[in-house]
Amino acid sequence: MNIEQMHYIAEVARTGSLTRAAENCHITVTGVSRAITLFEKELGTRLFIRSRSGTMTTPEGENIIAKITTILNQIEELKRESSSYQELNNSRLRIASIPGPISLLIESISDMKREFPGSRFEIIENNTQTVLESVHHGESDIGLVLLSEQSIPQYDHLQFEALAEDRLILVCHQESALADQSMVILNDLSDIPLVLYNDPNILTLVRQLAPNSDILFKSNNVDALLRAVRANLAVTIGTLHSLHAYGTSFHKEMVTIPLQLPDRGDSYLWSVRSTDYPVSRSSDLFIRRFKQILATRPTYGNIGASRDL
Repeated sequence: MNIEQMHYIAEVARTGSLTRAAENCHITVTGVSRAITLFEKELGTRLFIRSRSGTMTTPEGENIIAKITTILNQIEELKRESSSYQELNNSRLRIASIPGPISLLIESISDMKREFPGSRFEIIENNTQTVLESVHHGESDIGLVLLSEQSIPQYDHLQFEALAEDRLILVCHQESALADQSMVILNDLSDIPLVLYNDPNILTLVRQLAPNSDILFKSNNVDALLRAVRANLAVTIGTLHSLHAYGTSFHKEMVTIPLQLPDRGDSYLWSVRSTDYPVSRSSDLFIRRFKQILATRPTYGNIGASRDL
């Protein structure tokens, strides 16, 4: 009894003909007939009644062939799972992200590396526009950005999926003049030095809403920005998810305050993929795992003496 015999039997039952089954299985009619005979002899049960008009299943044969069909389907499922594992274990995933989610990305990557040790990952940290362009041009498979809902339609050929609600907030030292406020607008910062992540979206927002603000410096180094805040030299603007990532080292000196902005719609952390390139199983699995990790984090959080959000 073997899998080939089961395939031949299932095909004969489906077509009702030894000849057509032989053609479909690329084997001689004699080969199909011999396989059925050996199978019947091993089981001690007749599966088919053969005549000039065709091949009919016996009542006993119908029950056995139904079980054979189930077995063959399970074998195909095993093959698909094996193929999927091999694909994932040999996958290469390129991820472009704004700074905030990086630590959570590492958690997702560690989880997948344990399950698929042969998988490879590349992470590029950059500003929002560069992340979007990287995905659009096929240089990255997945992008992670923070955008308001109404900003999404302007980007063609990109598919956005909301992963978690996020928002911009102000981070200041606990001895800052702003530390006791329950809400801050950008105009409140006109006389207070700012250190900003060098992202065109953030810089444009600040220029539009607080054109007279004093920007002490811009940097792509988040650690440098938070050190300036920790020294009470300036305040910065960040996202809730970025503060979860950097909270442990700085929480004693930091205060987070909601940043009130004009109505721009709800803001989310989005995954971005290009509609011009096929979506791999590894990217689908990675996004599912990443969403699970985000779901375990508070919707709103703080790294210090926060003000109610």
